[in-house]
Amino acid sequence: MIKISTIGSMALAFAMLGASAAHAATPDFMGKWTVTTSQPAPWAQPNDKPVESDLKALVGKAVTFSADRIDAPRPLTCRKPHYEMKQYEPDMLFQGGLTDPAKQATALGYGGKIATLETGCEGAIDFHFINADSAMFALNSRLYKIERKKP
Repeated sequence: MIKISTIGSMALAFAMLGASAAHAATPDFMGKWTVTTSQPAPWAQPNDKPVESDLKALVGKAVTFSADRIDAPRPLTCRKPHYEMKQYEPDMLFQGGLTDPAKQATALGYGGKIATLETGCEGAIDFHFINADSAMFALNSRLYKIERKKP
């Protein structure tokens, strides 16, 4: 029989609590989301015009993450994604596109390390989570926000 000291018990409890908190910090991204907004990306030039077909195809549309696919308008649709959650620093957001990462990430609602979903899909679009129910992705010098409403 193994005896665990009081200090050992406390250390084990804190380790389990830490593991639980770390897991809770990882967004559960599976399910249905909606593309709610679009805005020019910080790196966009003043004369960059939004690609109207992107705006019409994406804003207001559903994005559903399933284990074996992403159902969404192109270019977000994907068969056989290879999901991987990572923790990014601001300078890695939007494939390193921010021109003043710390300041711009804060202005976009990000703080500290950013939970990021890499899909492994052809378009290499990453989803950067602001919180558990909202994330952003970049496409054609625009940032799009996806949100979900839990029942």
